[in-house]
Amino acid sequence: MIHGDDRMEMDFAKQSIESFVQDLNSAKPMPGGGSAAAVCGAMGAALAGMSAHMTVGKKKFAAVEGKMQQIITVTETLQQELLDLSREDAEMYLLVLQAFKLPNTTEEEKQQRQDAIEEASKTAVVSSLKVVSACEKILQLAYVTVTEGSKLLVTDGAAAAILARACQRVASYNVHINLQGIRDPKLFANTCLMLDRQLEKCRELEEKVLKEVEERL
Repeated sequence: MIHGDDRMEMDFAKQSIESFVQDLNSAKPMPGGGSAAAVCGAMGAALAGMSAHMTVGKKKFAAVEGKMQQIITVTETLQQELLDLSREDAEMYLLVLQAFKLPNTTEEEKQQRQDAIEEASKTAVVSSLKVVSACEKILQLAYVTVTEGSKLLVTDGAAAAILARACQRVASYNVHINLQGIRDPKLFANTCLMLDRQLEKCRELEEKVLKEVEERL
């Protein structure tokens, strides 16, 4: 069980950037790579939103005004989701760690410990998959802002896509490391297959975004 005080300490979104970075570069176990990646993903969402913000209200882009307003709304939701997931990543780390620290002497204890590890690992996998999915949405929105928004903001669209893709790749590694604690072979295989397909789709989408950016520079 994760106590309220622990949750408060892991509310990384409330920290200054300097404080968060200093905590990363320390002996503290949290925040770690997953939390840092989620924060990068949140910034990617915000940059896609910025591109939309800077397009709204321009006569030249009146035809896509509604679409850009929608992107602003969605990116605000995504950035908050990823900030929340930065904390959740640390919570998942604690959950798995607590399971590994359970007694491991008797056969009954060993079984209970293994069951706890598996349940914690499943929960952690689900959390990281949420990050992967959120980043796919950011990439899709970045593509719209780059192809239909102002050419003056295409590099911000590129930054949104690159940050989202980096975040997604880190989250995918966290999926794989937590899958090691799962004994269900069908769940393991299905998760790997789904993740591989999603990552390939997003790799292609990032390439499309960057290709469009380079053509507009």
